[in-house]
Amino acid sequence: MIPIIAMCAGLLMGAILTVFGLAWGRRRERRWAEGEAQSLVEGAKMDSAAQQEELNLQLEEMREVAFERFEKETRKAVLRNEEFEEELAERELKFKELVNTREQLLNRKQQSLNSRQQKVAGFETRVNQIRQRASDLRGQLLEEARKRSNVSPEDLKAQIHGRLEQEARTIATKAAQEFEQEAQLNTERDAKKILNLALNRFARPYCSERGIGNITFNNPDHKNKVFGENDQFIRKIEQLCGVDIVYNADYMSATVMGFDPVRRELGRLVLETVSNQRNINEKVIDDIHNRCKKDLFKKILVDGNRVTNELRLPAMHESVRSMLGALRYRYSFAQNQHFHVAEVGWLCGLLSSELGLNVQDGRRAGLLHDIGKAMDHSKDGGHAVIGAEFIEQHGEKPEVVHAVRAHHYDEQPSTDLAFLTIAADAISGARPGARRSTMDSYTQKMADLEKIGSSFEGVTATYILSAGREVRVIVDGHRVDDHKALNLSKQIAQKIEEELSYPGLIKVTVVRETQAVEFAR
Repeated sequence: MIPIIAMCAGLLMGAILTVFGLAWGRRRERRWAEGEAQSLVEGAKMDSAAQQEELNLQLEEMREVAFERFEKETRKAVLRNEEFEEELAERELKFKELVNTREQLLNRKQQSLNSRQQKVAGFETRVNQIRQRASDLRGQLLEEARKRSNVSPEDLKAQIHGRLEQEARTIATKAAQEFEQEAQLNTERDAKKILNLALNRFARPYCSERGIGNITFNNPDHKNKVFGENDQFIRKIEQLCGVDIVYNADYMSATVMGFDPVRRELGRLVLETVSNQRNINEKVIDDIHNRCKKDLFKKILVDGNRVTNELRLPAMHESVRSMLGALRYRYSFAQNQHFHVAEVGWLCGLLSSELGLNVQDGRRAGLLHDIGKAMDHSKDGGHAVIGAEFIEQHGEKPEVVHAVRAHHYDEQPSTDLAFLTIAADAISGARPGARRSTMDSYTQKMADLEKIGSSFEGVTATYILSAGREVRVIVDGHRVDDHKALNLSKQIAQKIEEELSYPGLIKVTVVRETQAVEFAR
């Protein structure tokens, strides 16, 4: 029992000592930690004081630098301010001098104005005195005339007025005659000058385009394949396109014929496309016709838009533009009318510019002057009247409509624009290479010219030269003298103008031969 108690007492004492040992160790560690903390705090305070002192030194240096800079900039500002003040003083002095000069000039002008006003007042007084004196003299004159003459003042005034009016009319008539004579002498020269200027300004390229309506076949089998059995395919194309197709066996080609130029082109396109197909039947022909028709109408509108945009005339009805595009397939004396109207539009605009007229109206009138040729196959009347009515329905100006209607004298031209349209049309048609005749029309023209030349009395021979551009007439010198020869050339030219239709000019030359024969014996 005792050993157990002793052991328990020993364990208890060991535990107590252990507890006291641990408590004393913790207290020692706490004291050491507090000492370390105190030393760290004191070190931090010392570092903070050193940093504060260093910051104070840096701040002092920055203050000194800033003060030096401020002092330097202040000196510059003061100097600049002094310079500005000096410049301002100089400007103020100059301004004062200028003001003084202006005031002196104004004073002189005011004095001059006052002097002129005084002179004007004096002139007005003198004029009033002269008027009063003239009135008195007029009254005295009328009174004296009344005493010496039996004519009343009203009748006398009427006589004097009539005499002055007659003199004025005589002077005006002489001046008008002189002006007319001068105009007749200079008209041709001025007209040639204006035409020369306009043509030199005209730089539009031109390429003659000839319509070809023939389709050539490679061999008889190719022709039979395209024509079909009993020509059924050709009849189908003729029915769809509204044209006639004529086969020429000698040249192994087919020609598309018809009055409507657009239908002719459609027939040519369909026939050409069909001739390139491997398998041909009526359904293929229908499809080709629909496709070619759509493409052709699209191309017509594109051509119309292109020519209006080229002449800078965008505000034009779509139907008018389509008709202009349809002129691509219309020819007159083998001249393509689509390019012809564009050329006339440019020329008429240039002529309008030279004469100071509206250029846009000139271009419109020139471009639209032959638009009736796109529809003259389907309407009665001349193409000028048809075209004028068409553009009038689509909102064109009255002056443009009149120029189109009068360009072939279907209506008497009465405006400058109408005459310029006629001139531009003649220039384009008479240009070398622009037009050419067919063999039949050329032969008929030669025969008609020779017949007209030989129809006059005294003519012994008639020769047609330069492809019908000159008629040379030989007359009998015994029957036709020089005076009659001059009149004969005018009569022949007048008869040609009345009976024939032709582009350009035809020169008429009368040759009178005189022979003097004598024999030496």
